[in-house]
Amino acid sequence: MTSDEPDIERFRTAISKTGRFVYRHITALVGVSVVWFLASVPLVTVGPATLCAYAAIRSLRESGRIDRGVLVERLRTNGVHATLLSALPLIPALAAGLYADSYLGSRSTASAALAVVCAYAALYAVLLLVPTFVSLSGGAGVVEALRKGRKQLTGHPTLALTTGLLTAAILVVTAASTVGFVLLFPALAFTLHLFLFGFDPESAEQERETADRVRRLNRFPTDS
Repeated sequence: MTSDEPDIERFRTAISKTGRFVYRHITALVGVSVVWFLASVPLVTVGPATLCAYAAIRSLRESGRIDRGVLVERLRTNGVHATLLSALPLIPALAAGLYADSYLGSRSTASAALAVVCAYAALYAVLLLVPTFVSLSGGAGVVEALRKGRKQLTGHPTLALTTGLLTAAILVVTAASTVGFVLLFPALAFTLHLFLFGFDPESAEQERETADRVRRLNRFPTDS
């Protein structure tokens, strides 16, 4: 899958591959989903839990099993970044709620406009974080991951928005049953995200090389 491939074909291919992958690895993916849900309960741990879920699914695709060593490595190198990034949409989302409440009380045009702007900023942040977390799960540094996330969002806005809408649809459908959400939401949504933004061979190779360099530097800190 290349960046020159039409977005609609890219999206269709990702959906098809997601369905086959989830069907073949449903038992392992349900386990990933349950662990993600339990780890996300404190809320402040949503970022690291999501990072590990992406890394687990990536590991399952690449080697046929979940490599716990990879998860520990990703958590150690990008866990703090994931925690901070997961809070990124909260500020504009809270501001949008406050301005919306102000508008309902005062009918102020300025409040309405600010509510829309903040809501758009929150949506932008959420859409940005999807490819960013995918890159973090592959071992990219936070700056590189954000750069890739912005590139995907600005270069493929329709694809990014469609991905967000489908993710929301998966959330609504699985949330209709609490058990369904716990067992299936991460398995379906995160696998789709990885097939859309993380399983390009060239990008995956670059991310592995970056992760290898980080591991070597951490193992031999005195080497240049």
